[in-house]
Amino acid sequence: MNTHFKPSISDIRTMILCAYPLSAEEYAHHYYDGDGVNKSLEEAYVWYTVAQLSGNHSVDCLVNYLNSRLIKSTCNKLSSRAKHIYAKALECY
Repeated sequence: MNTHFKPSISDIRTMILCAYPLSAEEYAHHYYDGDGVNKSLEEAYVWYTVAQLSGNHSVDCLVNYLNSRLIKSTCNKLSSRAKHIYAKALECY
């Protein structure tokens, strides 16, 4: 089992703009379910937040659920990381 996927910035840009080969939501589901990677609610939270930032609000309930399961300071750090990933992926666009 892989510990983490390691997409490049270019891969993340494609994920955000085209939902290909996976959308940010699908990527998050892998971490949420432990599908092919170690289950990680923290990583799932990051990628669900990236999906939200991309305009996918079908994940709002999942983000809210994870907000209730994770420590607030952890959520703040993870949200900041998601915003950084999102901004970095689109800065060259």
